[in-house]
Formats: sequence, structure tokens, C-alpha cells
Amino acid sequence: MKIFEWGPLLKRWSEEWLEALAAEEPEEFEELEEDIVRDRWLGFAPADPSGITALEERVRRLGIAAPLPPSLRAFLETTNGWRHAGGFVHLLAGAESIDSYGDPYGLQRLYEENLDADPPKEEVLLAGMWGRALQLSLDSDMTDVLLDPGDVGADGEWAVYVHHGWSGERPDRHDSFRVFMERMYKQVYQLGGGHSGFENAVTRELDAKVEDARVACLRGELDEALTVLGEARELGRERAGLLVAQLRALLDGGAWVPLDPRMDDPLYAGEVLPLKVCDHLRQFRHDDSFVLGPVTEDYATDRERAKVVLQQIRERTYEYTSPGPFGRAVEEARELARWGDTDGAWRALAAAVPRWEPYRDDHVAPFGLLGDPLLGPVVTPERGRQLLTTPRAGQARATPEPAVAHPPEPAVAHTPAPPPAPASAAERRAAAHDGLGWLTRQHPATGARRESYRFVLVDGIRPEELAERFGTGTLEPVAGESELRHPQFSRQPGRPGPTARIGARDGWSFAFESAHRLHFDPSRLRHPGTELSCGTRALTVWRQPGLFHFACAEDGEQRYAFTVHQAVFHRTGTLPAALDPDRLFAGPAEPATDLSDERRALDAIAATYGVSLPRFALDHGRLPTLPTRPWIGPAGPGAAYMTVTGTER
Repeated sequence: MKIFEWGPLLKRWSEEWLEALAAEEPEEFEELEEDIVRDRWLGFAPADPSGITALEERVRRLGIAAPLPPSLRAFLETTNGWRHAGGFVHLLAGAESIDSYGDPYGLQRLYEENLDADPPKEEVLLAGMWGRALQLSLDSDMTDVLLDPGDVGADGEWAVYVHHGWSGERPDRHDSFRVFMERMYKQVYQLGGGHSGFENAVTRELDAKVEDARVACLRGELDEALTVLGEARELGRERAGLLVAQLRALLDGGAWVPLDPRMDDPLYAGEVLPLKVCDHLRQFRHDDSFVLGPVTEDYATDRERAKVVLQQIRERTYEYTSPGPFGRAVEEARELARWGDTDGAWRALAAAVPRWEPYRDDHVAPFGLLGDPLLGPVVTPERGRQLLTTPRAGQARATPEPAVAHPPEPAVAHTPAPPPAPASAAERRAAAHDGLGWLTRQHPATGARRESYRFVLVDGIRPEELAERFGTGTLEPVAGESELRHPQFSRQPGRPGPTARIGARDGWSFAFESAHRLHFDPSRLRHPGTELSCGTRALTVWRQPGLFHFACAEDGEQRYAFTVHQAVFHRTGTLPAALDPDRLFAGPAEPATDLSDERRALDAIAATYGVSLPRFALDHGRLPTLPTRPWIGPAGPGAAYMTVTGTER
């Protein structure tokens, strides 16, 4: 049997509770029972041994064979009951008052009716608990503290369930009476921690630790800071909660950050609000008041300003800003990410993190980046951790001076060593080269792969020029692949053609489109790459189940192409040997474009021309969208037909 020492915890609990109440609610303190104030003790005298024996006999008469839990027995031997156990229980029973709960509201039947055909053990225990539990709470705010003799651990402890009748929720389970009491002790701080008058030696010590953890966090000592801040938040320190929420946002990809929704506060307007809006849109909530703030006259101006941010993020035109050098790096990174260079965008941000400037002392990281339509996807949780473990806001770790065995020479002026040279364009391309074969792989988030896609790569032109040549209108706001399913991008009057995403990689600009099913008709193919290749060269790829089409054009003329449709091969022009479809695809008895065939063809195209498509940007990021000319011309007289020469097999 485990021996529990209750005295130190209960004595500390009493002292701290009384000290806090005197500061927070002096009128209530004056109304306390005289013995509580005099003895500085929320408990009572220890229970008589005969009282504990009588309790054990009463439990046996209820048909309960399990001995009393060790922590409860030790508690009763210290105090026969307890006052103010947390925020909702005013009095816990002593030995003489502990008795059967009796399930007065018929909850056992209700829970048993909701059990599945093969319910988990935990659900069965909970359903049966209502009928066999002992009641520990004598005076409370509609809160039952129930001791379950049917849920007994290896240490002999009975589980404790706390049921708030006003909540409409399932009861909270605690492994033992000791665990329950420890949590109720913490609840005193959780419920009173935000009150300006709630102060004692514990809160003062916690606040000092929170400040030390904040500075440690800015030095990049993330995990140590998280531990301290998490403990302080658990004890109700609001500042710790605000700091932890910022860290968790970058580590988890978004979180709720508690802050008053005032738009004059740059921490709220620039960092918190964008995250709230993104979460609001992800959850498809219809009530915008969730992100606009209270519907009161006092918040009217704030709500109007928040509406602007909501609309910008909804339309994917919002731009995150930050003061100082980091803000300039944000602008540079956004332009890199805009055309698909997400790795370059991250390098620009990471290099500037040491020069990041907070808005105020409670600001520890640029977590508002996650709300930027272009940069949010770039800052993955892994990169968020890298950012948080980088010293920032002037908190770079000091390097100790080396020991010297002789008197130091007089100090002389010297020029600091220059920073490392940035990677060359060739080095950046090599580091970020994705190739094309990745298009055959499953999407890491959905587990599915693209069944149909098509793209054009044009050499040596900027994406803006590609958009001018290929588009039927101006570039539109950025979008990710899933967002292209929105009705905004569906075929509508005035949008006769498809919508592609535009970007650049390795000196080539691209227009990429994917859909569940794209209609391919070789007799009416308009050869977009041929039109786009004036003064340069262009590559066209079209893939869908049973089909793989490739073409290369230069100076407005198609040089060579092949189409594999089921087991039928068409060629035109003189293909490079590496792109011979006989080498890339299976024989006529096999599916013409299975996964390995597709990958071989894409890898061969990438190697032959040194081309690549940015995997992260197309899978996870956002790129500018462009309504393009149709790839397939209309049927009927005057349609452009594809001339095919070569061998059909």
C-alpha cells in the first residue's frame, strides 16, 4: 500500500487560498468561518479510526468488496473532509457522510443505451459507474464527485469522476482521489489566476519564472521555455498562456491566441487576427462575428477594420507585414514564394529571424506569418521549430571568451568577418531541383495521387510574360490545388477556358493544371506549347488514365511529339533517343501508362531538358491563377487537326 503524505499539500493549499482570497475578495474573506482564519486550515480534525471502520463496513454492505483507496484513507486520517475543493465544490464529505450516489437521475440507463455493439472497456466502466459510485461532494455548484469501486487500478486506487450537472458534458475522470485533489488545488489558480487581485508568493514566483522563460525563448531555448510556461499556464497565469499560444501556433500550424480583439493593438491586428481568420475559413463557419469581435458599439470600429482583413484573407490577397529588417525579408520571401520558390522564400525568412523585432514584451515570434496566403504554407511546423530555436530580438547567445595563458595584447580595431556569401543561383537550383517524377507519388496529406494533369514549360521567359501569352485575362489571386475546386474557378460565362497555376523554376516558367478528368482529343488539340514557343522553346505534357502526351516546340513550330493512348503509339518528328516511347512504355498487351511508365517518362523529360516543377508549391502552397485558352478546339469545320506520322502498334 502506497503511503500518502497529505499534510504539506493541504497546509500549502490552505495558506495560499486564504492569502489569495484576502487580496482578491476581501469582503468574502471577512465572512469566512472563524476557525478557518484562525487555524489557517480548510480541513477539519482527522477522522476517528472508528469512523473509518464504520465507513468500510458501510461500503461492504453496499456489495463493494474492494478496500478503501489508499489515498482516501490517508486523507481521512489527516482531515475528516475538506472545504473549497476547487471552484465548484464547497465541501467534501468526511468518513461519516460518504455513501452511495444512488444514480438519482438515471444516467446509468442512458449511458448503457448509447453503448455500441462492441463498446470499449472504458465506455462500459463509465456506464456502470453511475449505479455503483460513492458520493464525495456534500455542497457544490451542481457538481458531483464520484468514487468508482468498479474502476480500480493495480495500486488499489479507485477512479474519481467529476460531473458538472450544468455542463451537459461527460464527466472528467481522474485516476485516483490523490490526482483529483491535486487538480483541484491547481484549479484554485486556474480560476483565479486572471484576477488582478489574485496574488500570493506562488503567483509572484510563477510570474518571475514566466519572464525568465520569455527571455530564454527569445534566445532560442524553446523546449525549456515551453516546460516552464506550460506549468505556469496550468496554474492560471494568463501571460504564460499568451506566450505558449504563440509558440504552439508555429509548432502546430495554428492555434487560438488569447488576446483582446482591439485593432489598435498591432500584436492582435497583425499576428492574432490572421490566424483566427484562417481557422474560421478552414472550419467553414458562417457567423463572421467569431473573428470580427463583440457586436457592441465599443467594438464597432474594430469590427470594421477586422472585416477588411477577413475579406483580404478570404480573397487570398492579404499580405503579412513586420517592422524592421525582418519585414523587408518578408517582402522578399513573398515574391519568391509567389512563383513557386518556397525553399528560397524560407531561406530569406530564416536568415532574417535574428533581426526580428517584437511589438511588445509579450510578443515572442512572428506567428502571424501563418495567415499570409503565400508564406503561411511555407512555414511548416518543422520550420516553425527552426524559427523558434533561432535567437531573435537581440538575444543572440553570447560566445565565451577563450582562456589565455599570457597577458592579452592591446586591443586593436578590426573589421568583423563578413557573413557567408549567399548561395549562387546554380547552387540554389541544385538544392531545390524536384524534377517531374514526383507527380506520380501520393499527396502526403490526402494519400491520393493526381489522376489527370497537364502543363506547359516555357524556357527563358518570366511567368508574367507567360501569363500575357497564354492567358485570356489578367493574373488572378493565388490559390492552392484544393481551392481550385471553388466555384470561383469553375467554367462560367466569361471564363471559356481552364484555370492554371503559374510559376517558375530553373529558368523555365510553367502553367500547371490538374483535374479529376480532362478531356483529350488529339484531332482537336490546339498545341499550346507551339503557340508559346515563339522566340524560345516550350514543352507540353498531358497525362490522364490511359494517356500520356508529350510535345516539344521551338520558335512557333512543333519539333517532335509522341502520344501513348492505351496500347497505341503516335510519333511526330525525330525524338531524342531518351524519349523514345518504345523504351519508356510497356508493350501493347500491358496498360500503356501505368505508374512506372509515367514516372520513367517524366524522369526522362526532366533529365533531357533540365526542367523541374516545384513539388512543395504545387502540393502545399499557393500560386497565381490564370484563366487560359482552351487546349481543345471546337468540333466541326475548320478545326485544327493533329498530323501524326510514324509507326502505330
